[in-house]
Amino acid sequence: MVAGGQVFKMDNQLNFNALMAWTAFGTQDYSGLEQHGGAVYNYFVHNPGEILKLDNPLLIGKIFQVCLGFQEPDEDIQEVRAENAFICFSQALNSDKVNVHDEASARLMILLIRDQKHLKNKVEHSCQNEHANPYSFFGMIDDGLPSDMPMATNTKMLYTAYHLYDGIIDKVNVSNEFVNPSEKNAFENVKRHVIENCNQLSQISNERKCELGGIIFDKICKRLHKDITLYSDNM
Repeated sequence: MVAGGQVFKMDNQLNFNALMAWTAFGTQDYSGLEQHGGAVYNYFVHNPGEILKLDNPLLIGKIFQVCLGFQEPDEDIQEVRAENAFICFSQALNSDKVNVHDEASARLMILLIRDQKHLKNKVEHSCQNEHANPYSFFGMIDDGLPSDMPMATNTKMLYTAYHLYDGIIDKVNVSNEFVNPSEKNAFENVKRHVIENCNQLSQISNERKCELGGIIFDKICKRLHKDITLYSDNM
């Protein structure tokens, strides 16, 4: 549930553009995907707060995610797409439908591993202690995280993906939620990468990796919520 228990009923035009964008992606109509995906992007530029209270966050998140595949020279746009996809999928995790929950988890894993360059700055900022003294060396390293938390951002993202994989309810059939072969292959590759790399880090138990990944995931979500709320309030 979103704050206050309210759910935003998607604007008819937003819903139309989202459905058209997803249909275009399915038919490999990339011109249509760019057109309608761009309309979805622009909608939230003007209505940022509404992304926190969607009735179909999985669909909106998928539009932002597939549009990451465009050759976009402006990295700021790519970061916004990745962050918007992340916040949408994190909302979809609250669904009581197993297939929706699991697909959202799987897509978050893809964002954290395959598309991590677009999220790395946000993860780094999310794990910083906002109240630490920026002029003190010890203040800078006092991030308030557990002592066994890895320092490397990509390892933090690996643990977060592992946490999300651990939370998938139907691990056998989750890949079937990806009807597009390239997306299905992307998830399978990410899943293999996450499991193999976590298993190689034997100095810490898999259970602890999941716990640490959960801490990071919560920090990312809180940071995204805060940033979106501040941006919305300042419009």
